[in-house]
Amino acid sequence: MKLLFLLSLVGYIFLLWLTSYSIAKRARSSEAYLVASRNLPIPLVSVLIAGTWMGGVAIVGMAQGAYLHGISALWFQIGIWLAMIASSLLLEKILRNGETFSILDVVAGLYDRRTARIAGVMQLIFLVWCVTMQIAGGGAVLSYVFREQITFNQAMALTALVFVLYNTIGGFVATAYTNLIHVAAIIIGLFSGGLYVFFNSRILGNLPPYDHYFTPFGDLGALQALSWCFINFTLGILAQPVITTASSARSIRDGKIGILAGNFISIPVVMLAALCGIMAKALFPQIPSLSALPSLLSLVPPYIGVFFLISMWAPLLSCGSPFLMGATALVVKGFIAPLIKSGGDRRLLYLSKMTTFMLGLISLLLGFFVKEILREVTWIGVLLSATVYIVFFGWVKKIEGIYPTVSLIGSSFLLFFFFLTGLHKVLHPVWPVTVFVLGVMALGLLSKRKG
Repeated sequence: MKLLFLLSLVGYIFLLWLTSYSIAKRARSSEAYLVASRNLPIPLVSVLIAGTWMGGVAIVGMAQGAYLHGISALWFQIGIWLAMIASSLLLEKILRNGETFSILDVVAGLYDRRTARIAGVMQLIFLVWCVTMQIAGGGAVLSYVFREQITFNQAMALTALVFVLYNTIGGFVATAYTNLIHVAAIIIGLFSGGLYVFFNSRILGNLPPYDHYFTPFGDLGALQALSWCFINFTLGILAQPVITTASSARSIRDGKIGILAGNFISIPVVMLAALCGIMAKALFPQIPSLSALPSLLSLVPPYIGVFFLISMWAPLLSCGSPFLMGATALVVKGFIAPLIKSGGDRRLLYLSKMTTFMLGLISLLLGFFVKEILREVTWIGVLLSATVYIVFFGWVKKIEGIYPTVSLIGSSFLLFFFFLTGLHKVLHPVWPVTVFVLGVMALGLLSKRKG
């Protein structure tokens, strides 16, 4: 069976590389490489959004979260679902004149370039860590399935190599078309495998003997669960992959419809991943939580197992790719392009490809430090929450001066302090950061009125 898994995996990899290579000619300018020449139709926008939010964090991470905490882990994804609705409604404000590439452009339209660059750096840290999460998730899946043939570190390297290579070659166009493949593979494999286990393993008589597994807030408690929901709402509404994807659509209208359609596609898939995590807890209560989803492979026949395996690994690529290309767009258009004095677009295209490769390499190196996917994303996501707050302030009442800058820098130091002291394990950092930013921006508003 492992040989069959290996052959199917190799075939899938070559399908992705072949797809990227065959459409690489469509990415011969920097704009084509970074935002697909702003010409993607609704179906491709939809699979980009769906693939982003049913990635490794939402599939492997959700199964892990449900294995540990039961259905309350879904609060993590509810925030994303709400954020996508809000992003669709606010898309005209986010994209402004249709020339937006990143969060840096959004902030620059409201405040000074200094504040915009700080917001860009904070977003970049979050993006790289999200790519890292996908690489770590891919390592967990492959090393569990091929545990006698491949180590966790080798599996992470393979995962990184696959999607970094096809994105480096084909840019955001390759991201769109490979995500079409990924989303189809995820839906077919996860539903066939998950439902097979559910109906053939007598799971209903062997559910986890923990009351909290089936209560709304579980052992997380209301504050922690709502923190996950709130932080994901703030990090999702202006997330770089969403901005990049919407910017690549043919029109604002297509971007709005694509975001909503992609969101709708992802909801049942993520819910099924949570169910798989609970089933894994019932059947394999002693395994490492990160192996919750791949552990179910041993319960399905080979003809289903092939698709089930791909559905576990494909989300890591479908999510990692938009985050990686979003990070590339942010770095290239926000920091590199303003410094280039000669060489034209051809040089910028070359630097875009180099940036994609280097960001993928950095993400791989950070993968050795991942422990629990869901929690760590919500902690790092606080960096983006602070940016969202000042953007919303700017849309309502723009505040001049140092106040937005102080809000961003202070939030970073506050997050670092919470990690340094261990307070992040007691109180989620999003709450003190929220109070701090709102307080600073309110001071700026008051000072403006007095002036």
